[in-house]
Amino acid sequence: MAQNLTPTSHQILGPFYPVGAPTESGDLTVTESGNGSAEGQILYLGGRIMNRAGKPVANAKVEIWQANAHGRYTHPNDDNPAPLDPNFDGFAVVRTDSDGRYKLKTVKPGAYPTGPNRIRPAHIHFEVYGHSERFVTQMYFQGDPHHDEDTWLQSSRNQDTIVMPLLNPVDGMEADAKRVEFDIVLMNG
Repeated sequence: MAQNLTPTSHQILGPFYPVGAPTESGDLTVTESGNGSAEGQILYLGGRIMNRAGKPVANAKVEIWQANAHGRYTHPNDDNPAPLDPNFDGFAVVRTDSDGRYKLKTVKPGAYPTGPNRIRPAHIHFEVYGHSERFVTQMYFQGDPHHDEDTWLQSSRNQDTIVMPLLNPVDGMEADAKRVEFDIVLMNG
């Protein structure tokens, strides 16, 4: 192997996996109804899917799902009293290009309660179907005050592979948007 990259930490699938088929779109900030834009901080999310040798995984299927900016999932089992956002589905599917790159436009999800005195930090779920494996993880945001008490994040052996900084926008993005570069390293691809 030319490189020996650290595989991205595995995380739980979570209780709010999409019930229906996720939208095959790279933009979660608008819905098919077209009645407006999603509420919250615009987030451009992208990165590469690759194997431990650094070889890109082309045409990998990348599913994401997340809570809205208020911390609520568009899922029938989410009983969080936070408001739903009618302009945000929270589920999407994209495919990687020949360089293993994927990109999405979404909103930064909100943290949400999971019990008395427990808050899950803001995160986005990922399920990746590579050429020879299926991989599930969650991506967290650097600096979130709820990291230390989150059981799932704390169970990760390599938190640095799933906790990412918020970066400033680049040309072509809204001035108040943020972006995250989240590379996912699979064992074999």
